[in-house]
Amino acid sequence: MDISLHFLIIKLMIIRRVTERDLSAVMKIEKASFIPAIQETESVFAERIRVCGNCFIIFEDEATHNAAGYFSAERRAAVPKDDGDFSLNHSASRTYAADGPVIYLSSFAVLPQYRGKGTGRSLFSDSMEWFAEHNPGLTTAVLLVNETWKNALHIYTQYGFRETRRIRGFFPDGERAADGIVMEKKL
Repeated sequence: MDISLHFLIIKLMIIRRVTERDLSAVMKIEKASFIPAIQETESVFAERIRVCGNCFIIFEDEATHNAAGYFSAERRAAVPKDDGDFSLNHSASRTYAADGPVIYLSSFAVLPQYRGKGTGRSLFSDSMEWFAEHNPGLTTAVLLVNETWKNALHIYTQYGFRETRRIRGFFPDGERAADGIVMEKKL
């Protein structure tokens, strides 16, 4: 890919804090990005906005002003030890720690038309910078990814995340459930 085109694509994305007015756009992205069995609900996203607004951002196409993706995260006091703390549709208010040093990257999605151009990789990197700038005191980032999502795994590994454990059968995937890979990075 032409490197100048890569920077042009990134320049056209606005990263900003999600508001409740963005919920319908977030749900459109959620439905376009994940199979129904792992889609989270609008009420879960609304709770995340209320609980940790500086941990939930949206990517807006500068040319069209349409939402192109989102990144939802939560501050926590420690890296989750209980597999249940990673469950889909979990309550962010139950685990939230306002000054917690850990950021749990709970959901990252980009609409299909923006994929395959290096956009996801760049938005992930830019988002990590945004989270650090707007959430002082973070020391660790943690995420959970489906073992079959090779592109996502590649991005996270390139960014310095390392596998710390697996949650067997976490993600419904047709006839067989795929493992969830817990990955961490020191910030």
